[in-house]
Amino acid sequence: MKRFVFLIAAVILFTGLQVKSQTATAVNYTALEKKLSKSENDIQNAKKNTKAATWISRADVLISIYNVHNDILYSGMSTTEAQLLLPNPKIETSQEKSDQIEEYIYDRVTLKFRNGELESWTETNPVAKDALGQAESAINKAIQLNTDGKATNAIGKTVQSLKDSYETEAVLEYERGNMKSSHEKFVKILDLNQLPGMDKSMVDTIIIYNAGRTAIESGLNSEAAKYFQQLDNINYNEPFIYVYLEQSLLAMADTNAAVAAINKGFQKYPENQAIMNELINYYINTGNADGALQLLSLAKQKEPENVSYVFAEGAMYDRIGKVPEAEKLYMQALDMNPEFYDAAYNLGVLYYNEAVKLYEQASRTPDNTAAQKLETQGDEMLKKAVPFMERASQIDPEDTYSLQNLRNIYYRLEMTDKYNEVVKKLQGQ
Repeated sequence: MKRFVFLIAAVILFTGLQVKSQTATAVNYTALEKKLSKSENDIQNAKKNTKAATWISRADVLISIYNVHNDILYSGMSTTEAQLLLPNPKIETSQEKSDQIEEYIYDRVTLKFRNGELESWTETNPVAKDALGQAESAINKAIQLNTDGKATNAIGKTVQSLKDSYETEAVLEYERGNMKSSHEKFVKILDLNQLPGMDKSMVDTIIIYNAGRTAIESGLNSEAAKYFQQLDNINYNEPFIYVYLEQSLLAMADTNAAVAAINKGFQKYPENQAIMNELINYYINTGNADGALQLLSLAKQKEPENVSYVFAEGAMYDRIGKVPEAEKLYMQALDMNPEFYDAAYNLGVLYYNEAVKLYEQASRTPDNTAAQKLETQGDEMLKKAVPFMERASQIDPEDTYSLQNLRNIYYRLEMTDKYNEVVKKLQGQ
């Protein structure tokens, strides 16, 4: 028999990530090139390169260079609006399934439009390479030279601009699917918070949260656990930190700590469905029937129309051998969703297994009359399995498990035509 697998998926949210569009202005690369050239000369000048202001100014120029396109472009921008800001592109068109793709190619940037709306942009020839990395180096130099503390406020303002730019890059990398790079940028922001002169009393909770989220999506589970544990330590009011903390700890095979984390989350947020789902899954996977059934009952009260909870409760009763309860709940799940494959299949399996028990009991019964009666009862039970196993096969025609079970059932019940039909289907797969 096929073993059923049940998992309630938690809703995954990515908190606080937005790219902010600003008032559009035309791009002036020449002005930026001149500012960068002046900065290059200044840091080579023996009198100027010992002043913190020189390096602060350099960082500001590099941050402006990084943002030259981010300040005027935004996701969803129309092709018409883009050409007002960046005229005369070379345009290449292509098709991705039903979507019309246009690439607006310029000397320094390429814009990708999907069905007339800006999807992304890629720097192809930046005014300065690794502008944010160079800006960070310039800030570190300014801090080193700020021995009298007079430039502390100016440094703080530039560091804030650098943090904002790293957040923009983190979001863009996330949207591109570059999770590890996105994570690194969020971590950069947290590192910048530790620079001399920064307000150490400020805790950047949203950035810590996003550093954890991108870590877990990058497979960096110990990193993720570190950040979510940090949020727990400061009592950050977000239920999902306990879901992610549990998931990262489970991935590290630290089961005890994972269970403690999700239980703590449940104690703090007993109404949160995602936390409840994680606990239900844990109880189901560890065979804790009482714990699972208690939580499933509570979950059903909160979401009575959620067929997944009804099915899960039936599966749990099935697992512990409470057949009438399981039968009732599988039926209820099918009433709620007639196309629910797992409910149809499990109900067919339930009747199949009950028939097998009767056949085995008959084989151990010495009295022929009593044995025959048990076999007849087994056949009747097997007949009850037929419509549900057939429904499962209809819902998923490619599924071989239901076909194999139907072959055995048809053979036992001497349903020759249907048996031959199923054999042909299995041979053709």
